[in-house]
Amino acid sequence: LFQPKKSVTAAEWESDLKAKLADFAALGKVTASSRENLQLFLSEVVWAVLRGDLTAARGVEFLAKTNMRSREVLQKLFVDVLWLIGFAATEQLPSKDSKDAPSKEMKSEFDELCASLEKEEVLPRPLFALGLEVESLPPAVCQVGLLKKKHNQAKTKARYTITRYNLLQEHTEGYAKLLVLLDRLASLTWKPEASAEQREQTQECLVDDVVRLAGFSHLCPNRILSMALDVYEKRLTEAEPSPLADPIIALLKRLPRKRITEVVVFQLLPHTPVNAGRDQRGSPAAPAARPSSPS
Repeated sequence: LFQPKKSVTAAEWESDLKAKLADFAALGKVTASSRENLQLFLSEVVWAVLRGDLTAARGVEFLAKTNMRSREVLQKLFVDVLWLIGFAATEQLPSKDSKDAPSKEMKSEFDELCASLEKEEVLPRPLFALGLEVESLPPAVCQVGLLKKKHNQAKTKARYTITRYNLLQEHTEGYAKLLVLLDRLASLTWKPEASAEQREQTQECLVDDVVRLAGFSHLCPNRILSMALDVYEKRLTEAEPSPLADPIIALLKRLPRKRITEVVVFQLLPHTPVNAGRDQRGSPAAPAARPSSPS
């Protein structure tokens, strides 16, 4: 569909450009029947630039003189073409039988083409940002190094930060019910003694009530874990062994182990002073003076 002439003069290019614009206009609007032909035509334009058959400047000149700027559907189609060819030309591994093996020259040509398209406003910046890989975005659209840095910071923050919730301002009624259920779960005693099956059924029922309460009242799972661990710790300190602490373990098993570890670490961190043992200059702090004993 699109086969430019190599090493043509400016006058020859003007003549060839008019012919190519007429061919593109003949394809008509983006419909179900013409979509494939339009996609193939635009693909040939991009491949001609990447192979060196057509300079990036002339390729952009051709695209700028089409009606692409005023047709959003055509712009989206062209962004899909850019993504597909950009991946094939710069990302995929070369095969033995492939004639279009990825190379640094192709990547530089593709980057130059995208930058020129953005500069000439053939495609809007939001479409570039949504449709292309991060590495292929023009510098005017996105600073790739800064974006990767921000992305890594966001991933680190999401992984190692636990959101603090205000217990007394949000879902007060739900947390009040949670305290009642945790107290019942940690006080499973019977008179007369219940059978093992009865104890298991009661324990499972209370655990299910806690899980349902978390969903219906939109309770923070980290706060539920923290409260359950506090009750579990209290029961452990009361007696040895502590059979009343065992039902809390059934509740903890319903939650991911990784989440339990994160909550335990989060609870321990506030009790460690940031500058413990050091003064403001970073040197070890002097030991506190002891009161002198009366002689």
